Amino acid sequence: MTTRPLPPHHRNLTCIKQYRCRLPECVARIQAYERRRYRQKGYGTWQPLVDAEPTRQHIAALRAAGHSVTAIQKKARVSSATLARILYDGVNPRAERIRPDVAARILALPVHPAAVTPHTIIDGIGTRRRLQALIAMGWTCRALATRLGIHPRQVEHLVTSERVLASTATRVAERYRVLQTCQPGDHGVPSRSQNLARNIAARNNWPGPLAWDDIDDPNCQPETGGQTTIHRRRKVTVDPADVVRLTARGRTNAQIAAELGCHDRTVIRARRRAEMAAAA
Repeated sequence: MTTRPLPPHHRNLTCIKQYRCRLPECVARIQAYERRRYRQKGYGTWQPLVDAEPTRQHIAALRAAGHSVTAIQKKARVSSATLARILYDGVNPRAERIRPDVAARILALPVHPAAVTPHTIIDGIGTRRRLQALIAMGWTCRALATRLGIHPRQVEHLVTSERVLASTATRVAERYRVLQTCQPGDHGVPSRSQNLARNIAARNNWPGPLAWDDIDDPNCQPETGGQTTIHRRRKVTVDPADVVRLTARGRTNAQIAAELGCHDRTVIRARRRAEMAAAA
């Protein structure tokens, strides 16, 4: 013998229509509904469903103001399935008509900017510009990652990211106020790494902190003095005697290059010149 499943709740007509609930209060609820429907049909005002397009446009306006679908669902007291039928055209066809009470609850939500929380996703233009400006100063992604408390690859992603978390934007802005007044070399960033960071910024036309009047304003343009940047690698002159001296101390090519602020190949060429001069 199969037993009839119990209804999940007794707040509407579902328990009677789908589960054949016979509780007295539920029976009274459906009887009142039938009487109201009978009267409205007689008056010609019966409207069980309304057009869903105004509600769909209102939801789009709420989302443009920063409200998430989950927040809209909670504030309007509707189910996620109902919002999905209104918004999306997936496996099931998108709803073209919805219940008036659902439309009324959604349309009653005011369209105003959503409150910003640490987990709110915001425009990343200020974060991008700040990190790019620091790189133009000579800060490397690894050095910035250490001071921001994140992974270097995340810094590389944030440099070009269109959207970021509000908490990440706040963290970058706080550290930017300090780092823009500091020289990378005074905080352990090698000269060679600084040159590489500045070359990356030059290739991508990333201006430094002083070029921005309002770094968070999307309409603000950097002040570069009207000059076109010519991307040229700065030539570093290395004394072969310094290379020989450091080599004698057991330094590797990479260590010598970092100390002299040049490339590894420059160290090799300088050592070769010193050997040729000694042989002559």
